[in-house]
Amino acid sequence: MPVQGPASGDPGRREPERQRRDDFPRAFEAAFGRLQVVVEEAYLAEDEWPYQVAAAIRTAFDFAATDPVVADLLTNEALARGRDGLSRYRRLIDFSAGLLAPGRDLVPDGTLLPSTLEHSLAGGIILLVAQRVDQGRAGELPQLAGDAIQFALTPYLGMREAHRIATN
Repeated sequence: MPVQGPASGDPGRREPERQRRDDFPRAFEAAFGRLQVVVEEAYLAEDEWPYQVAAAIRTAFDFAATDPVVADLLTNEALARGRDGLSRYRRLIDFSAGLLAPGRDLVPDGTLLPSTLEHSLAGGIILLVAQRVDQGRAGELPQLAGDAIQFALTPYLGMREAHRIATN
């Protein structure tokens, strides 16, 4: 009986790939749950919305820098997984956008903000994380948190106030 190797289509050789594919949903959910807990704890530890957002971003960036494999799973891996991965990635964006939405209450009356603002801001910040993780530069994220905070707060508070909070 001949030995079947990878070139001969040995089904045993394909099992690890199939298993990794099957493990993705469970791994994503576990990672997303961990991220949600630490971010929500940081967010709720502050009393005022701008500082809640700042704490959430700092915590998320520290999380990604500390565990870039998990950050990669939540971002780049999810994006590469087709429909299921994109659906999960959208949940990450939705969660993040939800933390930004209360900022609309702080905008002066009459100021019109695009309906897609929170999702656009969250998407940009998450893409920054994905890029740094993909490039093996996740360790830079804590130093970039101030820029991300200012980016997130500026549409609601204006540049000066967003900068002040981002640099505190």
